[in-house]
Amino acid sequence: MSGRSAIALVARREILERIFEKSFIIGTAVTLVVIAAVAVLPSALGFGGRDEYSIAVADPAMRPVADAAVRGAGAFDAEVEIVGGDAGVTLTEGGIRAEEKPDDKLVNLLQAANARVSSGAALRDAGLDAEQARRALSPEPLRVTTVEPVDEAAEDRGGFAFIAVVLLYGQLISMGYFVAMGVVEEKNTRVVELVLSTVRPRVLLAGKILGLGLLGFGQLLLLAAAGIGAAAASGALEVNGDVLVAAGLALAWFVVGYAFYAAAFGCAAALVSRQEDLQSVISPLTVLLMVGLFVSFPVLDDPDGTLAEVVSFIPPFAPMAMPPRIALGEAGALEVAGALAVTVGATALLIPLAARIYSGGVMRTGAALKLREAWRAARA
Repeated sequence: MSGRSAIALVARREILERIFEKSFIIGTAVTLVVIAAVAVLPSALGFGGRDEYSIAVADPAMRPVADAAVRGAGAFDAEVEIVGGDAGVTLTEGGIRAEEKPDDKLVNLLQAANARVSSGAALRDAGLDAEQARRALSPEPLRVTTVEPVDEAAEDRGGFAFIAVVLLYGQLISMGYFVAMGVVEEKNTRVVELVLSTVRPRVLLAGKILGLGLLGFGQLLLLAAAGIGAAAASGALEVNGDVLVAAGLALAWFVVGYAFYAAAFGCAAALVSRQEDLQSVISPLTVLLMVGLFVSFPVLDDPDGTLAEVVSFIPPFAPMAMPPRIALGEAGALEVAGALAVTVGATALLIPLAARIYSGGVMRTGAALKLREAWRAARA
């Protein structure tokens, strides 16, 4: 059997073993529900829109204040409705009565309305007619200009970038763990001895990484399509060419990041024979991934800052640092290509080293091996 055929056979086995596992199916379903909820619920529940308030008027003298509040609510990004009967907030003689502590925005809105009515009365008493008083109280608003063009969709893309980072982190750590768990299971049950009687250790590792990588890529593609579709349907995100390109590049970065981490997880797992010992050898890798996740948060806040530019060229962190910068439009084509080349190059150097350590450790059972012992065993 040729090397390519053996790799394809091992990859097929890995896909079929994992894709029908209950944990994989349930995890995918739960993630789909969470993504749909994140995309749809804020819009459905009115989050992010204008605040709406209902007020009542107990004192007829306060009616002009209530009317002024209705007219001026837009400046506070709010809507005010005057209702009859009981309300949470009521305008009384010279004051505001509430059942409990009222919202600060509503209080400020009513205070501004009261000041406007009082000022208008003072201006009329001073001899100004109604039109002059109106012009004095409602001057033309200041015109806002910016040196840099304002991107109205930046906030939406920021939300998309955040979800992309979280999904990439979850996918990298879960698929890396699948690789490591599969290696230990095969060692513990002695299945690896049967498999290695027909294929070389490097071929087995390559097939395992390829199969689980395809599975992870397909799962991530499904999650991305569902998330973008739900966000577009709810109006939470305007899906255009830029969003689709950013999503495609995020998938590409998953491929690169997965190849890097899967090789490392595979060789680390080859050092132990029991599931109980697995966590100790993969902990440094999970910590590295977690650091990458934490680093991506300041990147989201300042995607063109020095930290963002530096971590984009550090291979363990680049798969989670570059996608948000791309989504936010802060990474040029040359920068993306350079970061990709550095990460691919580091992965190309890591894979043969990982394959050698895997070859030296995968047949050794019993106590946990050290890296040096696995390296020597492969040479022997």
